[in-house]
Amino acid sequence: MTIKLIATDLDGTFVDDRKHLINENVQAFAECAKRGIHIVPATGRTIVGIPDEIINLPGVRYAITSNGASVVDLTSGEAVSSCKMNTETVIRIMELAKDSEDDIMYDAYVDGMGYTKQEFWDNLLHYIPDPGVLELVRKTRTPVPDNIEYIRAAGADAEKINMFFVEEEARKRMRTALADVPGISVTSSLPNNLEINAAGADKGGALLRIAEYLGIMPEETMAFGDGENDISMLRMAGFGVAMENAEEHVKMAADHVTVTNNEAGVAAALRKFVL
Repeated sequence: MTIKLIATDLDGTFVDDRKHLINENVQAFAECAKRGIHIVPATGRTIVGIPDEIINLPGVRYAITSNGASVVDLTSGEAVSSCKMNTETVIRIMELAKDSEDDIMYDAYVDGMGYTKQEFWDNLLHYIPDPGVLELVRKTRTPVPDNIEYIRAAGADAEKINMFFVEEEARKRMRTALADVPGISVTSSLPNNLEINAAGADKGGALLRIAEYLGIMPEETMAFGDGENDISMLRMAGFGVAMENAEEHVKMAADHVTVTNNEAGVAAALRKFVL
């Protein structure tokens, strides 16, 4: 197959469970870059959450961030495309979490940074027991006294809202409540979170937009992922690859299932189909 652009999720896909790069994946991408193939990180993270060691990989110039809400030119920091939720929608969703009887941590991503309440920041371990996720959250959040009032005062549109749940049933209840909010997309990338974007702000749509921007046909793209928020990208890519550690409904969206993220599944698929 002729592949000119490869988009890859990071957590659970390109990096291992400790959030570390795997040398086999790095080497495979370097070989792809030598062939002129564009490498595009595609993540739920904001741009500040993408490690320099990934940004500096050969072939990487653009990144899909916040689940597709922004496609960023990493050399200039400018957005190639964006799809955000308006201020009113952001406040409505955050107030659903605030007013809920369930224990929910909620924050909003504005201009590449997540804004969370100080009380959540002071109790992160209560909501985020995973050390790797905890480290990432600390890097990508700014605490403010009241993040709803911060958004209201700033009149800010948001790339994404993230919620962390202490109980699975609480997450199910919030999904039901969010079904009444128009113009949004709800996905998840972790067992205890929900990620809310504007409708149309998904990784699949962002993949097609960056491909068009670069003059690349959809069938010349390849995508890797493991989470619910990767499904649109796996379906819209010319060739979608799910990780063995993905849930079954994610695997069903892919053309191929490779080995796990801890076993350098990205490199295994690249050597099978591209290199």
